[in-house]
Amino acid sequence: MEDLRMAKKTENRHIKVLKLRILKPAGEMTWADLGEILREARYRVFRLANLGVSEAYLNYHLWRSKRASDFKIRTMGELNRELRETLRNEGKNEDQLNRFSKTGALPATVTDALSQYKLRAVTKKSKWKEVINGKSSLPTFRLDMAIPVRCDKKDQRRLEKTASNEVELDLMISARPYPRVVLATQEGSLGEGARAILEKLLENENQSKAGYCQRCFEIKQDTLSRKWFLFITYDFPATEVLSSKDRIVGVDLGVSCPVYVAINNGYARLGRRQFNPLMARLRALQNQTIRRRREIQRGGNEIISEERARSGHGRKRKLMPIEKLQGRIDRAYTTLNHQMSAAVIKFAKNNGSGVIQMENLDGLKEELTGTYLGERWRYAELQHFIGYKAKEAGIEVRKIDPKYTSRRCSECGYIYIEFNRAFRNTEHEKGKAAKFRCPVCNYEADADYNAARNIATLDIENIIKLQLEKQRVNPGDH
Repeated sequence: MEDLRMAKKTENRHIKVLKLRILKPAGEMTWADLGEILREARYRVFRLANLGVSEAYLNYHLWRSKRASDFKIRTMGELNRELRETLRNEGKNEDQLNRFSKTGALPATVTDALSQYKLRAVTKKSKWKEVINGKSSLPTFRLDMAIPVRCDKKDQRRLEKTASNEVELDLMISARPYPRVVLATQEGSLGEGARAILEKLLENENQSKAGYCQRCFEIKQDTLSRKWFLFITYDFPATEVLSSKDRIVGVDLGVSCPVYVAINNGYARLGRRQFNPLMARLRALQNQTIRRRREIQRGGNEIISEERARSGHGRKRKLMPIEKLQGRIDRAYTTLNHQMSAAVIKFAKNNGSGVIQMENLDGLKEELTGTYLGERWRYAELQHFIGYKAKEAGIEVRKIDPKYTSRRCSECGYIYIEFNRAFRNTEHEKGKAAKFRCPVCNYEADADYNAARNIATLDIENIIKLQLEKQRVNPGDH
């Protein structure tokens, strides 16, 4: 029996983010009132963030030029009080200042989150060394940045479900009374996965480390729709899974299928049979996307090219549908990539695999044009989803050079050089899935399945290198 062992995690908890739309203000507050508070809080966060960066940058220069004995910067509390005085000098009255904080420009829930989650990483000494040496750009913050809010301490407000089954939240971005909002959690607004996560966050009222814990909120306005969203950073325990490093799953970007999945020590696989409904949706989405974009571009160009057409804002308005279409396309592609990546992880877990091997896509734009989805697809996003979901499941991810993995016989190891893209397209154009037929051992299999089996092979890059030498094949010639 194989030596199955528990895959140990290097970290005790995973960190993820849940996105929810702010549906409306709660109680008697209007959208006009809420919008005013959100925009003013965002403006102050923007001012304070850049003040913190400027302070650190200036003091680093003083220390580096030996005009200061140490690299010291003022605390966030000191900067917050300074910004309050600056706002007062710029014309803010006491009521406007006290609406957000009695002592500073912003409450501690916001300044603590800004310091911990935004500024700490970009204002440390090592970061400025990278800036001075030209290895990194000078960090700055834009006016449309998110408003960070801490929610991990006992007295801080977190998500709560009301008697009417709505999910509401007091936004601790100001002094009391806090603006209270209702979040979009009704039927159809959330996917099954997001709803399950939300329920786990609501269930863990005491922030028990055994469950899903809320750590930080970020409130951000979408630049296109102008709607406000809440991003909830949460963490949860890393689970231990029964898996073996000897069992390797190979993930191939297929020609006749979006992805083909195989395992190194058996015949289990995921291919066309499992992905047929998804494949149909992918093709329909791609064709619809191309057709709709061309229609919008053609119509927009015709209107804009007329002599009586207005330029400037008129042009922007005419081409706005393209931007909205792109948003819908991105969301649809992301959903499908989530479905495919979830299927890969489930396959690995069901087969007790501790390792997933995928193709390294760096510099492979031309090769991707021949795959099922083509270079238009978000392959990097798909691999990213597989990567972080594998990490959550305790599965290691390795990236390998895919060269010759589609030409190697997964049964005997012979590399069939003539089995190139043109050779495969001969059968593919007839409406059939290409078959790999080994001229040495006569092994025959679906070409994508054969490639996935090769990718699932331990040390496949070195094995292919040795086989090329044995066959006296110069890799540069093919």
